[in-house]
Amino acid sequence: MNKQQLLENYAELNNSFKEKITFHLGAEAGFFSEFNNMVLAMLYCLSKEIKFTLYSKKANFALEKGWNDFFEPFCEETDFFLHSRYNRRAYQIKNQRKLPPKVLKLLTGNEYLTQDIWDSFRSEEFSRKKFNIPQLGLNNSSLLEATQKIIHMIWNYNANSQKIIENHVNMLNLLGNYISVHIRAGDKTLEANTFDFHHYMKKAQKVGHTKKAFILTDNYTVFEDLKRYYSNWEFFTLCSSSERGYVHSEFRKRDKNEKYLQHLKLFASLDVCAASEKFIGTYSSNPGMFMGMRIGEDKCACIDYDAWKLW
Repeated sequence: MNKQQLLENYAELNNSFKEKITFHLGAEAGFFSEFNNMVLAMLYCLSKEIKFTLYSKKANFALEKGWNDFFEPFCEETDFFLHSRYNRRAYQIKNQRKLPPKVLKLLTGNEYLTQDIWDSFRSEEFSRKKFNIPQLGLNNSSLLEATQKIIHMIWNYNANSQKIIENHVNMLNLLGNYISVHIRAGDKTLEANTFDFHHYMKKAQKVGHTKKAFILTDNYTVFEDLKRYYSNWEFFTLCSSSERGYVHSEFRKRDKNEKYLQHLKLFASLDVCAASEKFIGTYSSNPGMFMGMRIGEDKCACIDYDAWKLW
């Protein structure tokens, strides 16, 4: 089933459901935290026969439109401003069952908002669910099999994004077989256990059949260290020499156009990772979680956990 057929089948199925949710994308976290949870929410809604609609107008990654700044639309969208305040992750909403969210539901015709399903699609029970959605080619499929299908279906750049991303990828001139490695840096080192870059290379030497690697990092020092310690390897990156670690709170203060271009470079990097022979990273990072959801565990070799986890 090709991508266009998947999109048409999804639209027909999604629009057939009576109850409706508007999911708020871009409320607070980094892009891949937001995106990963949106994909899980889409699958939850399919399993519960809830029509999925989107609000991303005021997303923290938005240039002007939100999702459509980067990607082609895949569902009905709204720009109703009250979603930005009263339709959020469950832990961001206080007294979520009180008046404002109820009024928002009445005004929009929604039975559900993001906070109503948040804990359900992030539960251990949901992570074990099997999906039977013949319209999408899912037959007793695992969560990761289902996420791969959804991501394949909706990861469609608009024309402007496509052009910029192709320029990034072509600039690498990365030919032949290669592996990809995501090495955590920046403020994410404060959120979970981190590993010295030698741990990543130890895994790379064990699972790879090449000495060519694309490095996804936000700290160019990592790239310099790899080249110094592993001189018999060939390394590639889209990280610029001026980047010395990502801090989310600082990134959010940047000019919208600067953030837009930085996101496109990140997306290009993840596309390069997805096309690699093997991805090496950490499942406890949002890019690592995304890669497991996009390409499956067989193409991933993570150093923190042997199996993908729902975070």
